[in-house]
Amino acid sequence: MVTVAVIGCGPRGLTVVERFVSLVGSEPVTLHVIEPGPLGVGIHGVDLPPYLLLNTVCAELTAFVDDAMVDGGGVTGPTLYEWARRHEPKFTDHLGRRREVRPADHLPRAILGRYLAWAAGRILAAARPNLRVVHHAERAVAIAAGRGAERVILASGTELRADQVVMTVGHDGTAAPPSPDRRAPAGRWIARPYPLPAAVADVPPGAVVGMLGTGLSAMDALAAVTVGRGGRFEDRTDGLCYVPSGAEPRVILLSRDGLPARARPAPRVDTTRPGARFFTTDAVTDLRSRRPGGQLDFVVDVLPLVIQEMAHRHGGDLAAATAQITEMVTATVPRPALTDIHQYRAWYRAELAADLGQADAGLDNSPLKHAMELLRDHRDVLRAVIDPPGVTDGSLDWFFGPFAATVNRCVIGPQRERHAELLALLDTGVTVVGPGPKPALAWDDGAWSITATRLAEPVCLRADYLMAAYVPNPGIAGTANSVVRRLAADRRLRSTRIGTGAVLTRDGRPVNPDGKTDERLFVLGPLAEGTSYYNHFVASPGAHSRSIADADRVVRHALESGDRRTTAPG
Repeated sequence: MVTVAVIGCGPRGLTVVERFVSLVGSEPVTLHVIEPGPLGVGIHGVDLPPYLLLNTVCAELTAFVDDAMVDGGGVTGPTLYEWARRHEPKFTDHLGRRREVRPADHLPRAILGRYLAWAAGRILAAARPNLRVVHHAERAVAIAAGRGAERVILASGTELRADQVVMTVGHDGTAAPPSPDRRAPAGRWIARPYPLPAAVADVPPGAVVGMLGTGLSAMDALAAVTVGRGGRFEDRTDGLCYVPSGAEPRVILLSRDGLPARARPAPRVDTTRPGARFFTTDAVTDLRSRRPGGQLDFVVDVLPLVIQEMAHRHGGDLAAATAQITEMVTATVPRPALTDIHQYRAWYRAELAADLGQADAGLDNSPLKHAMELLRDHRDVLRAVIDPPGVTDGSLDWFFGPFAATVNRCVIGPQRERHAELLALLDTGVTVVGPGPKPALAWDDGAWSITATRLAEPVCLRADYLMAAYVPNPGIAGTANSVVRRLAADRRLRSTRIGTGAVLTRDGRPVNPDGKTDERLFVLGPLAEGTSYYNHFVASPGAHSRSIADADRVVRHALESGDRRTTAPG
């Protein structure tokens, strides 16, 4: 008998459950799944407001497993698009139109939540009789090492014995960013952008709120204080227009680099991801073979391959393409745009509009978007770079700092609809762009002062509220997750040197402060960020899936460990 506990069962935890269903042999296995909500759903609550949209088109999302994702495949089922066509064939789009679902739609997250809950039921229905799955609809509060097994302690006081524990806790307990100025009264610093609309419920109509961030979370928050308060967008002959409700606050968009995020492009007609010529796992392996200990310098060894591959994708004049790609990857606000706030805002709006044009052209018709999409299409190669033995310490800082921010800005940006809406909001004045890169923030005389630090002409804006409109990567220090906190206190988890995630082996086992590998514990998902890369996404059909492959490896190890204990003498 093998007993395994899975702590947390959002989309990532569901991949672990599916792997157990697919891989369990003839021996009896008990799987304790500890999740206070419906299995599989995670943060994609089934009752989320419809203006909170997915960032991936629905045809590219699945909770099931095919042969391309992992050897041998697994429990099969419909993609989100296929499921929606049958179960929720119509939805309300961003213009308030009730229409049929299309493969390239960014659907409301609530629909994904309902799909995941349905998929969890289908996956469990495929389990063999010798796999007993027990759903504990509560939180785990601690893991304690026992003799020969782990003790998982639940909020109710129930203790579960498990031979192996798999942690897939997502962003649960992630420490909130501290206020830029501790003098600000409670409530004037909004440290978390979620849940929405609750996070902004106390911001009254007409107030001014500065939003730190221009990515997905910022666009969610912006939607919550506009369409979430009764405003609406209308598609008129002269373009998209915002009709205010009068209940909105005024929003100032702020960011450290001062650059707009890039909108997601219209997808390819042929959904097969293009291969790579230069930036490949074989190339990474070859580079490692020439470095002592196999560690790479990302800027020296890897970045040139990334830019070379992008330029190859771009086509046309190679030198010109290389220069354009290099400028995009290392982008800063151009000096003429930093003359004053008017020049900066005009430049920012023009950049948004130009990028939206490229996004509308799509991956099939925009060489630039096609080139940048390499960073998304071949994330597995980036993961192979970061996987142990990884990169040098300095490279790790740069990768998870400026480079990861560039990837997020260029290929994990908001939906095209969101940036069309943002342009309309800028035109009405409901939203304005802040005073350039790296604004200085302070609480002063009953309000937030937002002061330009990079503009030639000084300017200071005022805001009633300031909001962290972004989600930091989970870390161990300061976490509110009691399981993670207890494991760290027991010296079973330690932070990566960059402060995000835990130090893990390639198989997801924690490495303690003494360098010893934990043989009864696995960590998957966002808490692995820092040891590996980009651990928070739902799998796509017909393509290799790192999340499924990682879960596959963990489940095989867990079952093999159980088999060894079962067959051990005496």
